[in-house]
Amino acid sequence: MKTCRIFKNDTLLFSEIQVADYFVTRLVGLLRTPGLADNQGLLLKKCNQVHTFGMKFSIDVIFISKEGEIVHLQHDMAPGKVSPHVKNAYWVLELKSGSCQKYNLEITQRLVIRQ
Repeated sequence: MKTCRIFKNDTLLFSEIQVADYFVTRLVGLLRTPGLADNQGLLLKKCNQVHTFGMKFSIDVIFISKEGEIVHLQHDMAPGKVSPHVKNAYWVLELKSGSCQKYNLEITQRLVIRQ
């Protein structure tokens, strides 16, 4: 699976982000992952809604527009839940629970995705 890095204002936030840009990688998502470190996550391409069915841990979910703007944040999404459908989202970034607060992520901020 491809990986990328996520930046905010030229500051590296997450260095080990796996990119799920194929049907199978998007379908499996984080299901086989026992947990996430602070610098890890999953970036889903062409996605505007996620679920946590079958997961064993909570995650923070960031919905990002095609231009890189944060359009919605879902804090501490527990296993067995479904996120809202976010109309303007193109990317979804799934991170360790508490990451949004730790890195002061807010709606309208821009993130840069680099491979």
